[in-house]
Amino acid sequence: MNFFIFLKANFLKLISRRKIKLLSLSNSPKLLILMHQNIGDMIVCSPILREIKLAYPNSNLQVLASNNNKDIAQANPYIDKVHVYQNRWQKLLPLLFKLRAYKFDCAIELEVKIITRVIIMLKVINPYCIVGVSKKKGRYGIGPHDVHPYDYYTDSSLEHQRDTCLDILRLLNINLVSKKYDLFYVEENRQKSLSFLSNFDSNKIIIGFNIAGSSAKRRISDKDVSKILEGFRSISKNIEIILIHKPTDNKLISKLITEEKSLFVSQSFPTESVLDVAALVDNVDLIITPDTSLVHMACAFDKPLLAIYSNDIISFKTWHPKSRNNHVVFSENFDNLKSLDVSIILDRCIELIRLHVKKSL
Repeated sequence: MNFFIFLKANFLKLISRRKIKLLSLSNSPKLLILMHQNIGDMIVCSPILREIKLAYPNSNLQVLASNNNKDIAQANPYIDKVHVYQNRWQKLLPLLFKLRAYKFDCAIELEVKIITRVIIMLKVINPYCIVGVSKKKGRYGIGPHDVHPYDYYTDSSLEHQRDTCLDILRLLNINLVSKKYDLFYVEENRQKSLSFLSNFDSNKIIIGFNIAGSSAKRRISDKDVSKILEGFRSISKNIEIILIHKPTDNKLISKLITEEKSLFVSQSFPTESVLDVAALVDNVDLIITPDTSLVHMACAFDKPLLAIYSNDIISFKTWHPKSRNNHVVFSENFDNLKSLDVSIILDRCIELIRLHVKKSL
């Protein structure tokens, strides 16, 4: 460890010191949950919001969300106030001092690693008590035993992120009612989705097919996409496929549809927010997607789901789909979705349709 890293590590240890506070909540506690991660993270950890509100209906439950997931937070009826995280310190610091003024009884932090910025944020917010999920080592080789910014940690033996988050309820002395994900959208989102889907024959099986995850490593190759589309075309004429995609992939998807010359493949309507996507996922018959937020959206709606994962088993154990109606297909590769067995994907989809979709192939 060079001298600069040594200084940073010791600075972090110094600012993180605090006396352990006894966790005891009143009937109307003021709580802050830091959820400024990705869309999927918020969905996976969504049960904690409902369970806290059910146990403490008079609580003031506030959330620090990210630009990516703020729409989900704002649509959630269990949240009393949403604050939006800022990347630049010039904007973040005023927000942190605003949060400090609330004098929260407890802050709940859901990052799985020790993150310097988060520790500084909590130091400024200064809640009475801080609860965090069990931590892995962060930058500078610092682990949870090196710094002490939290009063309580969750059980480190839990594998799935949902269960790790829900273990916070044990620390808050709350009895768990349900582990089900929550995902809400508003009437405007529903109407957009239904208006778009009215262009399709309601007797046909409507499949939402997302080909890309949050990174290039989670993208299905164009070659495999073509094979999957060709497979469905040969299986049944009673299937319509909607390609769900980010606005930035608009041209790419249009090109793919043109090249396929498939009348049964359509492009999704222009989605203006993540809630538009959620409403579409909720109203199709089946979802096919790589490891990304759509996996967790489908689970929230208990939608039949074919999820495609790389062969990274540790990541899979943390983020695998939590629903009754899903099948998972793995790539042969650890860090990408190449070498997919398309025949298995098609077989699993047909099985899901026959078991869970009330329409004929």
